[in-house]
Amino acid sequence: MRKIFSFALILSSMSIFSAYSQLAVGYNTDGNTLSLSTNPQQKLWGEFRVNTKAHNQAAWSYSDRGVTQAYLLGRIYSSKNVILYSGGGFGVNALSKDEDKWVSVNIPLGIKISPFGTLPDLYLLGEYDPMFIIADNMPVINCISLGFRYVLNKRE
Repeated sequence: MRKIFSFALILSSMSIFSAYSQLAVGYNTDGNTLSLSTNPQQKLWGEFRVNTKAHNQAAWSYSDRGVTQAYLLGRIYSSKNVILYSGGGFGVNALSKDEDKWVSVNIPLGIKISPFGTLPDLYLLGEYDPMFIIADNMPVINCISLGFRYVLNKRE
C-alpha cells in the first residue's frame, strides 16, 4: 500500500510541475539516486530524489534503499557553461523496509557543467551532500557523487 501511495504522490507531483514549469530528470552515482526537478536552469528550483541502493559512505542500517529527499536549490555563481549551486532539504527513509525511521537535514553543494553545445539541456554534475540525521548516535551520511540532469524543454 505504501508503494502505491508513494507512486501516486510522485505522479501527481510530476503533473503539477509539468503544468507550471519545465521538468528535468537526473541521476547521481551515490545511492543510485534518481531525481525529478523543476527547471534547474532557473535561479531557484526544487528537486525530489529517491535512492535505489545504500549510499556508499554509510552503513546499510543508516542508509537503506528508498530514502526520499526534497530540496530547494539555488545558483550561487554562474558563467556561460558552469553553475555552482547549493541549497537545503530534508530526507526520510519513507520507502525503506527498515523498521527504524529517521529524518535528515541535507545541505548539498555542487557544480553543474554544460559541456556540449549540441546538447544545451544536458548538465554533468559533481555534488557533495552531507545528510545530518536527526537522531541520537547516528552518523552523518556523506554523499559524494557524479551525475547528470537533462532538462525536458518544451519546444515550440
